[in-house]
Formats: sequence, C-alpha cells, structure tokens
Amino acid sequence: MNGDDNWLIHEHSLYEDLLSQCTEAVEIEDWKTAGSLFKRLVTHLKRHMAIEDEVLYPAYEASAEAPQGPTGALREEHDRIAQLVTDMARVLETRDSDYVLECMAHLERQMIKHHEKEEDIFLPMASHILDARREEISQQLAEFNVSKIRRKWDI
Repeated sequence: MNGDDNWLIHEHSLYEDLLSQCTEAVEIEDWKTAGSLFKRLVTHLKRHMAIEDEVLYPAYEASAEAPQGPTGALREEHDRIAQLVTDMARVLETRDSDYVLECMAHLERQMIKHHEKEEDIFLPMASHILDARREEISQQLAEFNVSKIRRKWDI
C-alpha cells in the first residue's frame, strides 16, 4: 500500500503477474512450474481477499459517511473469483493446455475487472473516507493473522 492520497492501493499487479507466469508455463506445458505458480497465487489471493473482507470493507461500512453498496458488490466478485480459482485448480489437473488456457483467460479477465473497480473507484473513495483512521487501519492490515481467515476454500 502506498501513496499519500490513496494509501489503500494494493499491489494487484502481483496477482496478475503470477497468473501471467502460470499461463506462460502452461503454454509450454511446464506443469510443475504452472502448479507451483498457481499455488503461490492462491496463497496470495486468500490473504488479499481476507484482508479486504475482514478488515478493510468492515472499516469502510462502519463509517457514517460511506455510501453503502460497493462492498457488497466487491464481496460478490470475491466469491466469483474464489470459485473460479477453486475450479482452476481442478482444470490444471487435466493438463489439457487449450482448456486450461481458456479457463485462465477467463479468470484473468475477472480479476482485472475487479482490480480496476477497486483501484479506480472503491479504494480512492475508501482512502478519503477512512483517512482519520489511517494509522489504526494500516496497523490492522499489517498485523492481519492469516491463520484466522473466515472464507473457506476447497483448495
């Protein structure tokens, strides 16, 4: 997270880069590397979604000046992405590179669409609304305990 005006910006590019590297491994049918990269992606996504769902979104929703609605839509997108990621784990096992690449492209489009909504609309708004609690929220985000994630993943 960086920047003075938009201190909540995430490093979404990390997740997109991992998926891109995984896609490149599938293209050359390097299934071991693809599997390893995908596992790293899943680990990062689990933490990322949990931080938003369990710290950032509730802090935003608790603010009296926050427009209600955006976090519900973003959580629904998290649910869809989590399902796609779970499905992708099974698809990778098929080692059908054409099918895997098609599914990865779909996952990538969904992730990019979600990241753009967060970066262009939600996070700038939340950064402004939550600025008075910046230190407290930044500390909660930094100290988030991954072992207590509420979302249950099948992978």
